Amino acid sequence: MTSPLNLPSPRLRFIDMARSIAILLMLEGHFVDLTLAQQWRLPGHPIYDTWLYIRGMTAPMFFTVTGLVFAYLLSGAKEPGFWQIPRVRKGIIRAAELLIWGYLLQLNLRLLPALLHGEKDPWLEAFHVLQCIGVGLLGMILLFSLARRTRGLPLAAIYATAAITIYLLKIWLDHEPTHIPQNAPTWLQNTLKGPRSPFPIAPWLGYTFYGAALGVAVRALRPHLSKPTAPLAIITLGIALRFGGWWIDQQLAHTLLNLTHTPPLIIHDFFHGRIGEMLIVLGTLVWIENRYQPRDSWFLTIGQNTFPIYVAHVILLYGGIFGIGLRPILENRLTPWQASLGALLFVALFAALAQTITPLQNLWKTRKKIT
Repeated sequence: MTSPLNLPSPRLRFIDMARSIAILLMLEGHFVDLTLAQQWRLPGHPIYDTWLYIRGMTAPMFFTVTGLVFAYLLSGAKEPGFWQIPRVRKGIIRAAELLIWGYLLQLNLRLLPALLHGEKDPWLEAFHVLQCIGVGLLGMILLFSLARRTRGLPLAAIYATAAITIYLLKIWLDHEPTHIPQNAPTWLQNTLKGPRSPFPIAPWLGYTFYGAALGVAVRALRPHLSKPTAPLAIITLGIALRFGGWWIDQQLAHTLLNLTHTPPLIIHDFFHGRIGEMLIVLGTLVWIENRYQPRDSWFLTIGQNTFPIYVAHVILLYGGIFGIGLRPILENRLTPWQASLGALLFVALFAALAQTITPLQNLWKTRKKIT
């Protein structure tokens, strides 16, 4: 029987809601971006611009929520030894899984004969979402190990400092004309600045580490989250960052580059403004949790199964691993109405799939115990 002192703390529903929103936005965004015909991509059209802006929130939310969830769980560890912490061991295993799956999904078995004959597929060495998140988990564990005796808001400050460092690295890389590290293998260059770097460490781990700072802060301030003023405080901070983030980006960039560069300053990313948007979303979700106390539902189940949903959608939509997917059939061929309907059906498919994952996992565990 579980001791009252060892009862697991109840789940924070706003975190599951945030994960659900992030994965659903990703599914919708990927489907529409792949299928919408070029003649309908109309910059300046209010509907297209709104969709494009919301799509720009998807990856920052995905990385931020990932850091929030993992650091929240990790910072609650009470075991005396570092390697005794289950979340450390699980985190390292999950990071390895993400790295393996990330590169595996970039494999195209239909190209295997050509690969065996010495032809090279540059995409196999790309650094994408899963690889970046895997490195992020290892980074969060490393910082936690170095600052293990630091808990609460000081640990959150360490993660936030790491996020700022990652952002500064991104600005520096933007001003370098060559791939970095120079003369390194391509797969290594792709982690920072290479020929195939869709989601390099900088700036994306900046979102993960800011998420980690939020996760630690949520753990430290959890008793206060139920107060009516908590969502308002989070949203207010988010609004301040949303409208002041560009100024922060510029000041941080000048601090670094004025010391080392003379060409005009280049800042491509709306980085801290996006962090502000994440806070606005999270503050709103905290208010929803406090106000309505949502229970387990099909919607929350989606957020609890983001990894298998991501893997399955890459296989189905882009032909990951097997080289057979919807891309050759639908790429750049649909009207806005067709793409919208297709995205709705695509999202519904994976929402339904999410409901089957936990029962199947439980069935598998039961059969393993029997055998």
